[in-house]
Amino acid sequence: MSARHQAELRNSHARRVRKIAIAAGVAVGAIMLTAGCKPMAGKPAPDLPVPSTSITIDPAPTSAPTTTAAPTTTTSSSSAAPTTTTAKPSTSSSPKPQPAPQPPPPGGAPAPGTVPQPGQVGFRGDVSKLRVVDGTTTAPAGTRWNAGALRFSGNVTLDGVYVKGGIEYNGGGTLTIRNSIIEGNHYSWAPLLGNSGHIDVRDTTITYKDTQWPGSSWGNGAIHGDATVTVIRCDISGTPDGIQNGPGNSTIEQNYIHGMLRAGAYPNNTHNDGIQAYGGPNLVIRYNRIDISADGKAYDGTHQNGAVFIMSDAPAGGLQIVGNYLAGGGYILRIGDSMRGAVVTNNQFGTTAGGWGEVHVPNPGSIAEWSNNKTASGALIPRPS
Repeated sequence: MSARHQAELRNSHARRVRKIAIAAGVAVGAIMLTAGCKPMAGKPAPDLPVPSTSITIDPAPTSAPTTTAAPTTTTSSSSAAPTTTTAKPSTSSSPKPQPAPQPPPPGGAPAPGTVPQPGQVGFRGDVSKLRVVDGTTTAPAGTRWNAGALRFSGNVTLDGVYVKGGIEYNGGGTLTIRNSIIEGNHYSWAPLLGNSGHIDVRDTTITYKDTQWPGSSWGNGAIHGDATVTVIRCDISGTPDGIQNGPGNSTIEQNYIHGMLRAGAYPNNTHNDGIQAYGGPNLVIRYNRIDISADGKAYDGTHQNGAVFIMSDAPAGGLQIVGNYLAGGGYILRIGDSMRGAVVTNNQFGTTAGGWGEVHVPNPGSIAEWSNNKTASGALIPRPS
């Protein structure tokens, strides 16, 4: 491994702006790639309605509705704002063909406190029973469909839906997602982009399969932005990074993060991370399976940066990395020198083939507790010093 490659990998994310030449079959030419929490200019700014009430998008009914009822408003005697309930609209004037029912993958959901196996997390039900959201006629009241992205703010619940496009969320409320599929496309910066508020997503598959990228600037995670996140039992794949988290105060638990997009040749290439965080406080990463390795190697000499990369933009504490399976990266785990009091325990690491080791911690004082972290062969990894 050349010194040039090593220096490039260590400094790549700190620069915040990265260059990439798109691989053949995806696009042509050099583009700028941002590592920041917010997307670069080039896409239109979100034009978001701000609903005065909560929105709930439920799964498809057992029989398709033939009419759409008018909204019903009820007002209680309290001073709270009226609550508006909108009946489920039919998806179109003529039924759309649905995919054939698919049985859930073998094996039940992972037990609490354990690392999931592939197929144990994400959406595991019958795809044909999901309510498809794929255009203006299927976008629920209070949201806006912009070419291929569902945009909204406020308090929103998505349960049992198949969003065939990205989600772009703003505002100070909470976006709750359960038992769904989000399949981003090139009309949105990320499958799930949260610029603010709180995103709570569980038992959901979040992926990107479009062969076209979202314009001339892209480097986002499947879950991306400055929202606080709670991500539990999700299957995440297909983007340059898995989760990019800005503010901290987030919980990432029992997810399977894999299949990151690798593209470009040195020095214009993706620098993939399973989780990339920007140093916010109280970030909890536990019992996840994060594997960005490829072809039997942790690092292919160009693309993988780290399964978990905690940047050091500003001093922050409360980091917990506990009980995970971590694989892939020049260094599989990288913790910035401004972190304080990190707890790193009971993690199993994958192979370091092609890379330099399991852990890179420039400031050993960042670690408050280090125990029972093991190599691929089962040997204990000594505390960074």
